Amino acid sequence: MIRNYLKLSMLVAFVVGMVSCNKGFDNVDEQKIIENENAIEKYIADSNITVVRDTSGLYYKLTANPTGSRIAIGEEATIRYNAYLLNGTKVWTSVKDTVKNFKYPYYSGYLFVLPGMERMLTLMRTGDRATIFLPYYLGFGRAAGIPWGYSTNANIPDYSAIRVDMEFVGKRSEVQQIDDFIKAKELTVTLRTTDNLVIVKTTAVATGDTLGTGKTVNVKYAGKLLDGTVFDPGAKPLSFVTGPNSGLITGFDRAIRKLKVGEKATIILPSALGYTNRGKINSGGTDFVIRPYQPITFDVEVL
Repeated sequence: MIRNYLKLSMLVAFVVGMVSCNKGFDNVDEQKIIENENAIEKYIADSNITVVRDTSGLYYKLTANPTGSRIAIGEEATIRYNAYLLNGTKVWTSVKDTVKNFKYPYYSGYLFVLPGMERMLTLMRTGDRATIFLPYYLGFGRAAGIPWGYSTNANIPDYSAIRVDMEFVGKRSEVQQIDDFIKAKELTVTLRTTDNLVIVKTTAVATGDTLGTGKTVNVKYAGKLLDGTVFDPGAKPLSFVTGPNSGLITGFDRAIRKLKVGEKATIILPSALGYTNRGKINSGGTDFVIRPYQPITFDVEVL
C-alpha cells in the first residue's frame, strides 16, 4: 500500500515527560534514580575519570573532533556503540556480523537508540567519541514496566544504569542520500524538481501528452528503499485519478502526472514527498517498514 499512514508514538511522549525536570515519578522511580546516580558516581570516582553532567541527568566524557560538523534534524546518523551494565556486562551493540555501524534518522524520537544516546548526539560532531552514563530513564527504562519499559534483553535487570561507548561516525542529508543512490546506480536523471522529486525515465519517450491532473490511470509499481529493500511489491496495478485528491503520497502522484501512457520510470522521493517524519510501520505495529525522514524509490509503468 502507498496510501498515507498515520502512526502514534506514545513512547516518545512518555520519555520526554520523564526527562523533563524528572517530574512524574512515583516513589520507587525516585529511589531508583538516586540509586542509579550513586552507582554512576561511584563508578566514575573508582575509574578516576572526569565527566560532565547535564540537566537531563546524562553523564558524559567527550573526545572531540573540532573539525567535525553537527547533525541536523532528519539527517541519517551513522554511529557505532557498545552498551554495558556498570559491572561490565555487554548488553547491546551496533556490531552485527560484518556490520559495525548503525544508521538511523536523527531526532525521530527515541525509537532507534536510547534516549541518552539521542541526547548525546546533540552534543557531538562527526568524528567525536563519547563515554556516557545513563540512569535508567535515559537508558532501557524500567525494563518490564509500562509505559517506559522497552527492553527485551534478559541480561538487563530492571532500572539498570548503563554505560555506553559511542562514536559519531558520519551523517548524510536526504539530498546526499539521493545523490549517492543516483551515482551508485549510474542513473541519468530526466527531471529533478527544486524540492528533489527525481524522475528517471527508463523507456524511450512515448507519444502524446503527459498525464496531468484529473486523469484515471493504471500504474504498475514496486516500492523500495534506497538500499533495494522492497517495502511494497505492488502485487497488482494501482488505479487512481491523478491530482491532489488522489489519496496517494504527494510525490508519487506528482511524478505519475509527469509521465505518459506506456512510459516506465524510476522515481525517487524525499521524505517530505513520501512518508514524512512519521514513516510507516508494519501491519503488526512492531517495526518500521519506512523510517521517518527516509527517501524512497518506486519503479513504475503507466499502463
